Amino acid sequence: MFGCRSPLSPRRATIALGLSALLGCTDTVFRDREPFNPPIDTKAGLLGYFTVSTKQTTCGNCHTEKQADWVQTKHANAYADLVGSNSAQSSCYTCHTVSANGNLATAPAGWDAKQDSAYYDVQCESCHGPGFTHVQAPSLQNIPLAHEAILANPASATDNTAKKEGCGSCHSGIHTPFEEEWAQSGHARPLREDDGTFVADASPTCGSCHEGHKILEAWNVVTNYAERDSAGSEHYFGITCPVCHDPHGTAKGADGKPLPGQLRFPIDVADPNINLCMKYHQRRSVPDQASSRGPHAPQGPLLLGDAGYHPQGLDPDVVQPTSHGSSANPRLCAGCHVNGFTVTDKETGAFTFQSVGHLFRPTPCLDASGKPVADNTCPHTTTARSWAACAASGCHNTAANAVTAFRDDSTSLDQLTKTIWDDKNGNDKVDASPTDGGLLSDQTSIPTTEYQTNDNNVTPAEGAVFNVRMLRTVNGGDKSYGVHNPFLAKALLRANVVELHDVYGVPLPPGFSITSLLNDPLGPGRPLSRPLIDPAVRRRR
Repeated sequence: MFGCRSPLSPRRATIALGLSALLGCTDTVFRDREPFNPPIDTKAGLLGYFTVSTKQTTCGNCHTEKQADWVQTKHANAYADLVGSNSAQSSCYTCHTVSANGNLATAPAGWDAKQDSAYYDVQCESCHGPGFTHVQAPSLQNIPLAHEAILANPASATDNTAKKEGCGSCHSGIHTPFEEEWAQSGHARPLREDDGTFVADASPTCGSCHEGHKILEAWNVVTNYAERDSAGSEHYFGITCPVCHDPHGTAKGADGKPLPGQLRFPIDVADPNINLCMKYHQRRSVPDQASSRGPHAPQGPLLLGDAGYHPQGLDPDVVQPTSHGSSANPRLCAGCHVNGFTVTDKETGAFTFQSVGHLFRPTPCLDASGKPVADNTCPHTTTARSWAACAASGCHNTAANAVTAFRDDSTSLDQLTKTIWDDKNGNDKVDASPTDGGLLSDQTSIPTTEYQTNDNNVTPAEGAVFNVRMLRTVNGGDKSYGVHNPFLAKALLRANVVELHDVYGVPLPPGFSITSLLNDPLGPGRPLSRPLIDPAVRRRR
């Protein structure tokens, strides 16, 4: 800090005058500029830009690191992008400027109250709220905090009548329905049973995948949010926007550039520990020698060819990703699960809705107008569902081709899983025939002692149970009907059948033979190597 004193010698005065002119020094004490400008919208206290031409936010005068990251995001060019689109309407500016949207300030505020360039773009206060009180006397108690929630205390995960806050204030509506689609997805349901009951006493390990606060904590994200210290089930959130997207846009890809969509982790890396989606979906993809727990969220490893119990004799060449998990699908999980499409009026062709893929369903069911819906029980046909993600991938030229491939694979998978174990009573426990069907129900050949899960040993029977639980088309752990990796899925199950026959001597059902299984009559795949195990060596307890 420079200071000026009077009186001075002529030489010192000349130097002081030069410094004064250069540095803005008074005749008493030099002061640098104020760290903030008075807010143009004095009622709301929204500060906006300190210097419009350089996109220097007032908040960024102190929070320099956040300023440097934010200025590289699309939010920093929201106003210019809107104007340059040549399709801006008056209602659009509220979301492309600092306003009451996103921060629950009392409307009208910011741009909507004072249309000044200081409020251009989606700045810090768009999410954090008015900063005037904080900058006047900064303290930990008056920091304006952004919201992690998307809906203000919704009565349910699908309650769209609740007041929108945070990202959902702008990222909603027929053109950008991120909030509406997300609210109907499984990502919006934190730690809840199938009947919607909130699970207050769930294991802490569950929260690291199912609850917004805990996920961020597991990722060492220490950012505070307005709801962080709140209590009660209504303050628990699922996988909200800030979980997958960094509001400040700090994450970089392997090329050193900011990740698209301000994602926290890349989506194009075939590593379950790095890939954003797979960080959740990789919990139990192989049997646990000391536990009877079945597969849980094995999608990532299955896509990459690493999941399941591998029976002896399985051809190692088949353990590889299909096109869904290869360079043919560079976005991997997101390549199928996050795809948007435009819905138009069937008679006029006029625009009606822009899906943004945040139902996270690769083939969503459609309503009568062609709009995707949350229900997933519709038939797998070209008319009942959208197959745009499949047809646009380059692997399936048309929706009809995708439907055919899906039906072939799921039919083969259903036949193979039921050949091994048909859980007829739905209790997820292997029962003797005729209560259950399939090879495992033959308890004469396969005694119940083969299912001792506390002996640090995975028997062929236990391995077969794991694979069926993972791959069966109804209530399977993978839940993709084998689509994530149909080649590996069928190879695992065929190898299970052969191994069960070789180890326990269980007879194959009519129409099945070792030769037919090795030649794979149920669809594409690689043959098994033979022999699996010397038939004379029968493993029995």
